[in-house]
Amino acid sequence: MRVKLNLMLKLSNMSKLVYQAPQDYLIEVSICSLTSFLNLNNFSIEISTERMLKIESILNNSIGCRFLMFPEYTFSEELITPFQNFANANNCIIIGGSGLEPIENNFYAYCPIFLPNQEIIKVYKKRITDDEKLYSSGRIIDFPNEVQRQTRVEIEGYSISFSVYVCYDFIIENKNERTDLVFVPQYESSPERFINESDKISRGYNNFVLGANNSDENQRSLGFATINNTIIAALNQRNWRQAVYNDGEGKPLNHHHSIFYDIQGEKQIKFRLNVGKPFSFPITFSLEGGEPLIIPISEYNL
Repeated sequence: MRVKLNLMLKLSNMSKLVYQAPQDYLIEVSICSLTSFLNLNNFSIEISTERMLKIESILNNSIGCRFLMFPEYTFSEELITPFQNFANANNCIIIGGSGLEPIENNFYAYCPIFLPNQEIIKVYKKRITDDEKLYSSGRIIDFPNEVQRQTRVEIEGYSISFSVYVCYDFIIENKNERTDLVFVPQYESSPERFINESDKISRGYNNFVLGANNSDENQRSLGFATINNTIIAALNQRNWRQAVYNDGEGKPLNHHHSIFYDIQGEKQIKFRLNVGKPFSFPITFSLEGGEPLIIPISEYNL
């Protein structure tokens, strides 16, 4: 009897469950779209009184969020104190859009990341677009060194990884390492390549790709995940995305089942993402229950 018991204990210690159900873990995220703060005449980012009021409104709307992202060219150093104070007081990580760092007579573009009670992380832009070179008279230059993109944080006992790519870098740079969330602050007027890459990454890695675009000339901010028809219908009813994205022949495009927000104008949206179960099955019925992949919370016109 003792031999049999010892054998059972040994087998129990050696065995591993083949199936382990994903565990729900929701975090709240806010994305905003703003008209660029870039002044092309003297090539600087200007925070006027009106713009500061909008930023304060965005921060107030983001209380309770774990992540907040701004679009490209909306950051200057005068925002360091309010952003860091908000991050510290609200335990929120701010992806601060992008700003300009002087380097002799030129600039590097970079995205500041504000972590609660920590030093600012700068994610530099390695690939400057032709538009930026033309607007800046060639003064914005490629960052020549390696860039820290991945960051891991502890949130309520769980480890969450996120990465940041400034606009065009997301399309060009390799993404060989999975992160739970991919943030892309943008100034992107033609998003087709971003859409194709985001569709591939979100479905290939079962993660979330979140874009925050400037709203100049009706530019679009888009987010991606592996979603099903039930979620698509609900998000369409909320006016967060189209019901169907078709090609010229009326056939659904590949990214039809991955876009979960598609907004224009100066707007802020808040939602919860289930990073513990970062994909949706084609059917919604499950005896295991659980929370959905995405829960829209609110939206604000800025």
